[in-house]
Amino acid sequence: METTPSHRKIEILGPGCTRCKETFRVVAHVVETEKLPFTVEKVEGMERMLELGLLATPGVAVEGKVIFSGRIPKAEELRAALAAL
Repeated sequence: METTPSHRKIEILGPGCTRCKETFRVVAHVVETEKLPFTVEKVEGMERMLELGLLATPGVAVEGKVIFSGRIPKAEELRAALAAL
């Protein structure tokens, strides 16, 4: 699915570790159950992580801005962060 004005992008940043996979699962679940207008993609490339200034994985970035890093966000706090955008 392409990123369009109605579908913004969430990037899950990390090397593909267990915590990164769990972060992807949590984010995808929230987006799906809340029917939010976001696409979710995994990013394992160090170049993109450095570009965004990510210092700890896993990371969650929305439209190029890191909103969580170094931990798996709880579904409730993810919902609140996305609603505030």
